Amino acid sequence: MSSTELKRKVYEELESADDYLLEEILGLISLQSKHNEIVKIPSLYVEDLNKSISQMKLGNTISNIEIEESMEKWLHK
Repeated sequence: MSSTELKRKVYEELESADDYLLEEILGLISLQSKHNEIVKIPSLYVEDLNKSISQMKLGNTISNIEIEESMEKWLHK
């Protein structure tokens, strides 16, 4: 289906859409337009992120399974 045909179908559906659907569509469009934005990390967090990356490279990590098991033990104390 061509881009022109898709647009025509979308326009037809928009004509009968209720407010809820229109708000959802606007949300999707907004999300898509933000998808390509570059996120600027505040300098406050950059040092901590770099430290975390270094720890990961050195293998200083804990698996998700280990964390979940630890949490289960902690919750059932």
